[in-house]
Amino acid sequence: MIKNSKLILGLIVASLVTHLGCGAHGPEMGDVTGTVTFQGKPLHTGTITFIPEEEGLPLAYAEIQADGAYEGFTEAFGKGVPVGKHRVMIMAVQENGPEAASVALLPPKYSSDRQSGLTAEVASGENKIDFTLK
Repeated sequence: MIKNSKLILGLIVASLVTHLGCGAHGPEMGDVTGTVTFQGKPLHTGTITFIPEEEGLPLAYAEIQADGAYEGFTEAFGKGVPVGKHRVMIMAVQENGPEAASVALLPPKYSSDRQSGLTAEVASGENKIDFTLK
């Protein structure tokens, strides 16, 4: 009986180790790209934050490039944004050197996920999500 118990316990432990080592790669992700425009022109700098509505999912981010393009990623899992609904905030400032204050390039409402009015629905696979700010 004890021999069988040790064998069963060994199989359970081996199964758990195998599962943890190979199976869990984080949440389901979708590739998210797009462009950000402000007042009809590409926003040339800034960051986007995707805040998942489902608890337990990681935040995702994107750096806005000079042409307004971006690609979403998470710090923990790399390229991609967790699948699901997200509130979105966008911040962009112009740095004026150490002697002058930075200048916000967007109205303050966009720097709050609760006030921006921006959302994103991410599906698995490729997602093109453009943000047109006024």
